[in-house]
Amino acid sequence: MKFSVSSEKFKKIISLAVRVCGNNLTIPILNNVLIELQGNNLNISSTNLEIGLLISLPVGGEKDGKITLPGKIFFDFVSLLPKGEIKIKEKDLAVIIECGEFKAKILGQDPKDFPIIPEVKEENIAEIFSQTMVSSFSKVSHVVSPSDSRVEISGVLMKFNKKKLKLVGTDSIRLSEKSIELQEEVKEKSIIIPQKTALEVGYVFSGLEGSVGVALSPSQISFNFKPKEATESKIILISRLIEGQYPEYEGTIPQKTRIKIFLDKEELQKKIRIASLFSSRIQDVKFKFEPEKESIKIFASSSDVGEGSFKIQGKIEIEEIEKENLGNLPEISFNWKYFLDGLAVIEASEVSFGVNDSSSATVLRPVGDKTYLYLLMPKVF
Repeated sequence: MKFSVSSEKFKKIISLAVRVCGNNLTIPILNNVLIELQGNNLNISSTNLEIGLLISLPVGGEKDGKITLPGKIFFDFVSLLPKGEIKIKEKDLAVIIECGEFKAKILGQDPKDFPIIPEVKEENIAEIFSQTMVSSFSKVSHVVSPSDSRVEISGVLMKFNKKKLKLVGTDSIRLSEKSIELQEEVKEKSIIIPQKTALEVGYVFSGLEGSVGVALSPSQISFNFKPKEATESKIILISRLIEGQYPEYEGTIPQKTRIKIFLDKEELQKKIRIASLFSSRIQDVKFKFEPEKESIKIFASSSDVGEGSFKIQGKIEIEEIEKENLGNLPEISFNWKYFLDGLAVIEASEVSFGVNDSSSATVLRPVGDKTYLYLLMPKVF
């Protein structure tokens, strides 16, 4: 095998491949990346047996061949090379790498021991703009909490229905839902992908311009990136699916709320962070609604630190029947970290959240965007 490639492009794809590799002590070959040259097409593969990554990049090919190389040392060396052309030549289960005044020899292993990454041969069921997919997965994957006892909520739900895809993540205390409008109508189908896969989708396709085709088999899903330019890398991410039935979560989302509050997102984030300095070990901050003053009081206290109370102005909407009962509006406690998690992925400058009482779910939404919601259960004492 012998080829030349731009150092900048090569660094990027090797960094992606190495993310999937791990430190596997029982199957050492999984710590390697498979490099194969066919004509002017360089294919790089890596897998941890749950996720597989296949990257194809046009290069200056001179001699076909393939080898597996230890991912970490290979990436560590390549990442330090200067801008310019990298020349790589394979001989006797080793590669010689040259770039400017740098030269190294890295020992590899026989590629026949590298596991075959199974392809998802079914046609794409949906095409999604890459940046839409990255942004959408980032809004739901962070709330998932792996659980051995409830494996069905250890991943992200992908629910296809006509021209809509819903992504859902939950840890049973909070829930995040993001809707994506599809270009074409698809069959109704629900699958669960591992949280690690959702996080990798957000990372691997970040910054790329193009479309991602989603294909399904009975036990796997593939995300196939098609670049706008022929000179750019093609990327396929393949993952196993989680077996099980996702909970019927829709019934937990309140259809209407007694009170709806509209606030500046940045100011709300700041006041919650300040209040958190005085929170107790259970990380609680309290909200008290003051509709007559068009404000909310955010406060916290602990026996170790003291107490703090801060107000934020905003618009408060109350159902007509509740206006006669303003003195009994609920005081609600939240885990401040969870509340900030929901605000962090909202891109709008203004947010709304609706409440019913001190023990029911609160709905947090970006103002002007009906495609996202964050559901948070309050702390009940």
